[in-house]
Amino acid sequence: MDQKSNPVNCRIDGISFQLRVPEDFSWLQKYGTVFQVLDQQTSGNLCFGVDGLYGRLFIKYAGAHTVNYAGHPVDAAITLQKAMPLYEAKHPALTELLAHGPVANGYAAVFAWQEGLPLRGANGEKNIHQLRILPRWQILSMLDGVYDLHQHLAEKGYIAVDFYDGNLLVDMAAGKMWVCDVDLYRNKPAYNDRGRMPGSSRFMSPEEFQLGAPLTESTTVFNLGALAFEAFGDNMDRKKKNWHGPSVLFDVAARVTDENPFRRYATVRAFLSAWREAVKLLNIDE
Repeated sequence: MDQKSNPVNCRIDGISFQLRVPEDFSWLQKYGTVFQVLDQQTSGNLCFGVDGLYGRLFIKYAGAHTVNYAGHPVDAAITLQKAMPLYEAKHPALTELLAHGPVANGYAAVFAWQEGLPLRGANGEKNIHQLRILPRWQILSMLDGVYDLHQHLAEKGYIAVDFYDGNLLVDMAAGKMWVCDVDLYRNKPAYNDRGRMPGSSRFMSPEEFQLGAPLTESTTVFNLGALAFEAFGDNMDRKKKNWHGPSVLFDVAARVTDENPFRRYATVRAFLSAWREAVKLLNIDE
């Protein structure tokens, strides 16, 4: 399929979206009425917000010829299917998987709908600003959930890949944060087989740019440290002068974003233990 061919305008339940090739989505009817379609992802996934008998759902489908995916739809479907064991690792900071399986020309995963905003989306700067002005204890609670999830996944043998703020949903009012996309996480042992791995450069470790470099728990630790700088500092310039969070946490965040992976904590558990010990030194309202 020529990815440069003109997109085709499609429509479902009054919602417009684009594909390279039209496809029948009548299988969605059993879930309810489509109220949102996300059709611009580079992952090859086509995502639907659906409201019906089962409540609000988020349905991720791979198998369609989406407009911004450079690969073959079959490969996108395989990637989505391979990610299902990660979503089955139930955790409160991971979007809830309800069902999955082959459908139509590909594969679909059905998730509970989360009433949250992407930490960085179309109005990303506004969203991250709203996060940064929350009480510090609330921000720390949100980060702790994401960190705890990655400890859980690391101990099941997974390395984070494509972890960045676009894959985080936040409910500012409830003080909750969820990881909504772990599709590209790798089983250990993992290596950089692309030169530049997927993700946002603001969150990526040096080894994620080095072809053949091992991707270890230390890599995941770097990603999580970058999130700390996103919340409390300047993730483009990680100097102490730009840190506006609790000072006792800066040293932990700086260590885990060291360019040398051997100077970071070797495991997510070790990082999270150090982070939590530092948090214990804070006053409750600091």
